[in-house]
Amino acid sequence: MSAARRCAWLCYASGYPHLPVVPLMTSFPRVLAGVLTILLATNPVGLVHAAGDEEVFDVAKHYTVKVRTQVELPFFGDRKGTSIGAGFVVDSQRGWIMSNAHVVSRSPSKVSVSFLGNGFVPAKKLFVDPYVDLAILEVDPKAHRRKLNAAQLDCRALPAIGHAVGAFGHPWDLSYTGTRGIISGVTSKFSGALEMLQTDAPINPGNSGGPLISLKTGMVVGVNTASRKSSQNTNFAVPMVQACRVLELLRAGRDPSPPELPVVFYKDVDESKQLRVAQVHAERDDMKLQVGDEIRGVEGEEESVESKGRLIHLLRGRLDQASLHVVRDDAAVTLTGRFAAAESVTRRRGAYASGLLVAATPWRDLGDLADTRLALMVHYVERGSAADAQKIESGDLLVAVDGQPVTELDDLQRRLKAAQAAKKEVKLRLLRLGDIEDGLFVYIERPLPVANLRLIGGQSE
Repeated sequence: MSAARRCAWLCYASGYPHLPVVPLMTSFPRVLAGVLTILLATNPVGLVHAAGDEEVFDVAKHYTVKVRTQVELPFFGDRKGTSIGAGFVVDSQRGWIMSNAHVVSRSPSKVSVSFLGNGFVPAKKLFVDPYVDLAILEVDPKAHRRKLNAAQLDCRALPAIGHAVGAFGHPWDLSYTGTRGIISGVTSKFSGALEMLQTDAPINPGNSGGPLISLKTGMVVGVNTASRKSSQNTNFAVPMVQACRVLELLRAGRDPSPPELPVVFYKDVDESKQLRVAQVHAERDDMKLQVGDEIRGVEGEEESVESKGRLIHLLRGRLDQASLHVVRDDAAVTLTGRFAAAESVTRRRGAYASGLLVAATPWRDLGDLADTRLALMVHYVERGSAADAQKIESGDLLVAVDGQPVTELDDLQRRLKAAQAAKKEVKLRLLRLGDIEDGLFVYIERPLPVANLRLIGGQSE
């Protein structure tokens, strides 16, 4: 086959059958020059794209890690067992690694990480966010036999729709695997957090916590988080714009915890991007917000407040003194006050006995529907345990023990400890979500022999 014919065939096989057929008598150099001119005009980066992607993923192998997490007793929302996820180095000097909260677990867990070509080493949970699916781990930088390589982070702005990206991680435990796609959109529809990056780059179990990388700059633009069940090519990542704020506060020695907001907001059903107060917990509201207030902004921040996630993002690092720009009864007002920090995930405590784990109720607005004293909940029931035999279920709310109301974990522990010492059963009065026809809630009373009592959690890991 002549050079000209080979070139014409190359155009067709490369997806450019529309290119003009070059006369066979034309010299090959002129043919090649013409083809290159047309290709560059129609796809300026197409010729170097493959080599660029290869380089980006090759670099990612050296800052991406494998994360192994072991959970013995899970709090509500977590699972028992051992799982594999991903993470990436964000500070080589400190040995800091960024990942997902769900990868390292919001329950007490043992976490270890491995670098390319190395075994697993222990990792400490430096920060696990109670709101955003984000975590920072810390390892001894000397535990890795080579100097740690940190990823370059794009903390400036959200990437545009159509931006080429690559997801890197260990899908289905296929180590150090790259996939490719684009930014499909930015949405908060499936998450109460700040806007999530939507991408069609495949993200599967084992990708979580790994980097979402710009294939144009090689910089990390997001933290791979989740895929939408029963959908095709609909995956999500925490934007680095959001993650970088947490990282910057930690580097400055400041608490990056989100606020414990004293209000409940109306759900933005129509995506109108308005944040309006629906309910106020007055005992926790130092800001003196009112029902109907629309929060527009935070003093000192140029970004507008369009969602609960955006508000939480802008309040990080300024909980002790914050000013909110609010519209109240069609008038603009400024409210100043402080916010309490959300409870530290790594300091959560629970009482375990007879296969039953009880801890604080995670739903702050439960008092709007039921008894405000329902402060404790069953988070986990071990299969085959005494608690399982009594048909106690995860999600049951603890009302009383032996007829006496219990609202504090320490009080519950004392009662269970006394029963265990006396080798007596306790009677647990529980409240469970009903089937609507009989009522919103139903009451249950179950006997439970107390054994193997212990406290879990309660300190930074």
